[in-house]
Amino acid sequence: MSSNSLANRPAGASSGVRRRNTGGGGGAQKTGQGNNMSMLRYYTDDSPGLKITPVVVLMMSVCFIAFVTMLHAVSKIYQYTSS
Repeated sequence: MSSNSLANRPAGASSGVRRRNTGGGGGAQKTGQGNNMSMLRYYTDDSPGLKITPVVVLMMSVCFIAFVTMLHAVSKIYQYTSS
């Protein structure tokens, strides 16, 4: 190798460093249900339970926070008027 080709390499690149294979190429692999138990299963039609969208979950959370805040304010007003 010439010194010009070494100068064009990124700082962390080295000829002695090998990248780990993160794909499904080697090693022991699970067969059968290994792929079906992923996080994506919760967003398919095959998942058990309620079928609600993330927007509905967000709106329910915002409504719950507003309800708790309203109860807190009503409690403060009630304490102020009763004393």
